[in-house]
Amino acid sequence: MHKITNKQYEEYQNLLDDKTKGRLLTPDGLRFICSACNYDPTEIGKIMLENLANLQAKGAVSMHPGQDVDPEADKDEV
Repeated sequence: MHKITNKQYEEYQNLLDDKTKGRLLTPDGLRFICSACNYDPTEIGKIMLENLANLQAKGAVSMHPGQDVDPEADKDEV
């Protein structure tokens, strides 16, 4: 029988919680979003980014270190 660490068990419980609360994007969910946007990459990206911003505002997700900086802000103006 395989044994798992406490950390692995906590991660598994978090995954189950996310699944129960509908916070996982399934392949069917992704297909639904794409078909609703007529497979337009710009519209799909807009929807995904808007939802990410809403989730971040609610504190449901956080960015990885270094990703909370706007990459466009560091570009030199031409």
